[in-house]
Amino acid sequence: MKKYGKVLLIGSENEENLAIRYLGAELQSKGHSVKIVPCSDYKDFPNVLKQLKSFKPNLVAVSMAFQSKATMFLDLIEKIKEKKPSVHVTVGGHFPTFEYAKILEDENISSVIRFEGETPILKLINALIRNESLQDVPNLVYTSSKSNNSEKDIFLIENPIINEFQNLDQLSFPLRDEKPHIRLGERFGTLVSSRGCFHSHCIYCCIGAFHKMKNGLPFALRTPENVAREMAGLYHKKKVKLFQFHDDNFLLPRKKDSLKRLKSLKKSLVKHGVELDEIAMLIKTRPDGVNREILTIMEEMGCVGVFLGVENASASGLKALARGSTIEEVNTSLELLEDFDMAVTFNLLMFHPRANLNEINQNLYFMNKNIDKAFDFGRAEIVAGSPLEKMVKNRGLLRGNWPKWDYQIEDDAVEKMFRMTTLTFYREDSPYSELSHQLIALSYRANLIQRFYPGKKTKKLKKETISLIKTCNTFTLNSLLQIYGLVAESNIENRINTLAHDMTLFYRDHAKKADRLAGKMWRFQMMEKKFIKKGVGDYLQNSDTLGRLLRI
Repeated sequence: MKKYGKVLLIGSENEENLAIRYLGAELQSKGHSVKIVPCSDYKDFPNVLKQLKSFKPNLVAVSMAFQSKATMFLDLIEKIKEKKPSVHVTVGGHFPTFEYAKILEDENISSVIRFEGETPILKLINALIRNESLQDVPNLVYTSSKSNNSEKDIFLIENPIINEFQNLDQLSFPLRDEKPHIRLGERFGTLVSSRGCFHSHCIYCCIGAFHKMKNGLPFALRTPENVAREMAGLYHKKKVKLFQFHDDNFLLPRKKDSLKRLKSLKKSLVKHGVELDEIAMLIKTRPDGVNREILTIMEEMGCVGVFLGVENASASGLKALARGSTIEEVNTSLELLEDFDMAVTFNLLMFHPRANLNEINQNLYFMNKNIDKAFDFGRAEIVAGSPLEKMVKNRGLLRGNWPKWDYQIEDDAVEKMFRMTTLTFYREDSPYSELSHQLIALSYRANLIQRFYPGKKTKKLKKETISLIKTCNTFTLNSLLQIYGLVAESNIENRINTLAHDMTLFYRDHAKKADRLAGKMWRFQMMEKKFIKKGVGDYLQNSDTLGRLLRI
């Protein structure tokens, strides 16, 4: 008689966490019981412990993909073991894959699943419920002990690694909540059409190292037909209209291959009854991945937002970050995207170990040139397994304590400027980070509603969005220029505190404006849906009276 186990899957989940939901789907397909419990903050601990008590799992699996949340998850696991000391707790994700030895020093953690987890977690739960050895569980690392006179020696057992991608089409589609999530005012689903990254060289990223041990290419693709079937299922069964792809690169290394794949995806979506004018997509791509033909077919399939992998706006910065793209490609892609109804957002890692003031100047100029686009900026941070981690260790730049590493930038002036940004933009009470993400979301949303509900009101909302983005970006740029001006000065503490105070007031005020604009969009979308359902979709768009009543 077959035995089946119970697995409690825990992970950070502001939207559906595909990492644990793929695991859950594979476990369920083999007869095991699964419960997914979100945990994004310490306030979620009581619910996790409540579910632990009621579900009584044989295995607790914690996704520690985000290194920044590692300490929180270690604290959670301590609470779990206090409540249920005998339960096997395994952790997985990019961070544990590389830091397994340090993590297993924590006696509360029973094992680490390295790399991809679908096959390992199935074999692990089977071994646990059958009381079998763990030696046949691939990708698993765990501790064992042997007596040495009066002491016990603890040592690691590292099981063999799966060194090839499995056929992604053979994976069960990830588990979904009964009710779809709502994002940007629409029913929303996250997907991946691939795993890995064809570039895999960026110094701040661990994706290349994560798949380095595999034979062959560092990425794997689902077929367009398989992707279309998942999208069609969400579209027909859950009425999902907005699809966000979390692929590291949605497009392929060669443009002709991207075009062929996109045409196939479009054809498959139509075959499965998906009305292309009723869906929208958000994607990520490199600047060197697009051309007019590719963007045209993406627009036809409903792409309303592109996170463009700019990362740095100087040739030396791109080279230092090993991006493999050029400033010419960045600028050309941005110029090309101007001809399409797609919101473009980007990030600038203008601080990195070898950054210099000339690079900073070029990045500030780039911000000004693209003042109407929502963006964020910061430093290339250390991620376990990344080339950056090795670089700062080898150069003696590493600072801080595990797992919250820090490092010093080699150029003293740039290091000073970065530290001033941490005291202003990124101080604990600063609303900047939250506002920058709000502006990115508003940018996408303005284009989304323009696609679904074209008309007079949507044009007005998009105009308001761009105006707010430009106002905030102009203030951000001016603040950075003030900080730049303080680099050569001493005794700047009072001026930094004054600047930080002014920035907090500005960003707090404009975060409220962003909230109000999002509220306008929400009211518009809810009412427009109702009017469309009644066959009078143009009525709200053209009614000034309704606009005033609904504060749109």
